[in-house]
Amino acid sequence: MPGKAAARDLLASTLPLMKAPPVNLGIICRWLGIEVYAKPCDTFGAMFARYGDKKFLLANDRLAQGRFRFSIAHELGHFLLNHKPITHIDEERSLQQERQADAFAGELLLPEQLLRGDCLTNTPKELARLYKVSRQALSIRMQELGL
Repeated sequence: MPGKAAARDLLASTLPLMKAPPVNLGIICRWLGIEVYAKPCDTFGAMFARYGDKKFLLANDRLAQGRFRFSIAHELGHFLLNHKPITHIDEERSLQQERQADAFAGELLLPEQLLRGDCLTNTPKELARLYKVSRQALSIRMQELGL
């Protein structure tokens, strides 16, 4: 799936720059030249935008930590997979694009090379806390990897 391959490529470049887990989304966004703004919002979890040459990621900081991080990673997926930008808040993407962005986010936040080793010494609850993801995201990723 293109989302997972794009996340693995990004991790190959950025994981050496951080102490993970958890994957540091701030380092990744800076590496990509994306400014991140976290503010309360009632209409979306996160949204990627461009203004001229500038790239912005707007994120709803009212979300729980795991959902907040997944929303940012999901939007990075849309950006790196070259999905057409949304121009209105009520505009929807195709189911295929949403699945690709979800796969990207899961791979980015829960890298297989780290998760396999950490599964040997941590409970699912500890893993969710360690990777700063929701238990739902962790469960889906562990099922994908057969863990």
